[in-house]
Amino acid sequence: MVIRGLLAVLCLLDAALAVLVAAPLPRVPALVAAAVAVTSWSLVLVPPALLGLAAAVCAARRCPWWAGAAALTAFAALVYGVMPYAAAYRTAERHGASLDLGTYVSGGVNYAKTPARGRGITYARPGGERVRLDLWTLPERPAARRPAVVWVHGGGWNKGHRSQSPRWNRWFNARGWSVFDIDYRLAPRVTQLDQIRDVRCAVRWVRRHARTYGVDPERLVLAGSSAGGNLALAAAYAQAPSSHTPGAWRAAGTKSERRARSACAMRDRPVAGVVSLYGPTDMRRLIERTVLRADPLMPRLMGGSAAGAPERYRLGSPARLVHHRVPPTLLLHGGADRAVPVAQARDLARRLAVAGAPATYVELPWADHCFDVNWGGWASQVARAALGRFLDGIAGRPPRPAGVTGRTHERQLTGNHG
Repeated sequence: MVIRGLLAVLCLLDAALAVLVAAPLPRVPALVAAAVAVTSWSLVLVPPALLGLAAAVCAARRCPWWAGAAALTAFAALVYGVMPYAAAYRTAERHGASLDLGTYVSGGVNYAKTPARGRGITYARPGGERVRLDLWTLPERPAARRPAVVWVHGGGWNKGHRSQSPRWNRWFNARGWSVFDIDYRLAPRVTQLDQIRDVRCAVRWVRRHARTYGVDPERLVLAGSSAGGNLALAAAYAQAPSSHTPGAWRAAGTKSERRARSACAMRDRPVAGVVSLYGPTDMRRLIERTVLRADPLMPRLMGGSAAGAPERYRLGSPARLVHHRVPPTLLLHGGADRAVPVAQARDLARRLAVAGAPATYVELPWADHCFDVNWGGWASQVARAALGRFLDGIAGRPPRPAGVTGRTHERQLTGNHG
């Protein structure tokens, strides 16, 4: 009886772990969090799988049925525990990266519950509301200006905060990049267009204060994860020279949004590059083809339905803004993303290739949404290697001397932003 009970427990444990890695799951927050954790730390499946196999062998004669079930579920758990590593290893080889078990074990968690203390700087005041950023930089002042990253946090457009991914900021600093990790106004109080405008204002603020903080405004990269990746891409592509986007921005929006134009002018110089980690690229398809179609936040975020406000959906969808002059783009997306389907990234990568725009797409097999929360995970290791090469290509441009200010053709910020 005891042996049967032990085998039953091992069956259930191994089956549950395998399901969390491989099976489609309902969007229950606790279940999704567990699935992301187990997928990111897939090697946790190996010990219970080996234990289940050992128990099955020992009990094969006395409880053959339960031993067979335990062996089957244990084997499945073992496969799903090892396969993410094998797939990540092949991906790492293709991108010139290496995987390190020590980093996997000791990497820790990339998440902070609150913004960093003592770093907050107000970069905008839309409607009198302070919108802040955290400055992450090395203490010594370089002889030449540093390249910089404007980082946009994720959180489904309605939650999250600046510096919630501090490991990225420290990693950027270690490579010689300053980081401006920004807040933006959250839904449902504002729309997605307001949020994109906040991101663009942050870029303009960094450029205006580049000399103060010792950064090179010509080597500025926009980057973000999840909703932040969506906003970073949309803002970067809107800033790129084109014949239709500025006019579309002037035409779209509510009265309150149009009044905000003077607070942050739309025309701007393009950034040197843009990076998206598992960010949505087509809002209409995302909402229509996922559980978001039943989310009451979405119409408020988008300012209406897709049929009633098509231009707003287009301006919030980077895949609909592609042309050959968009900035160099790096897309990092998990092949097993259960929140933002990998088809979103593949579609944008295809459109960028057709347009002849400079872009790199790295698909991380078996990686789920928010894979970089596990800082040492296989997907995170490959992502850092790919992002490092992307940044090196931008940082390799000749830096602007610290005492020289280049001419710009952007209009000065006025009104409440600045």
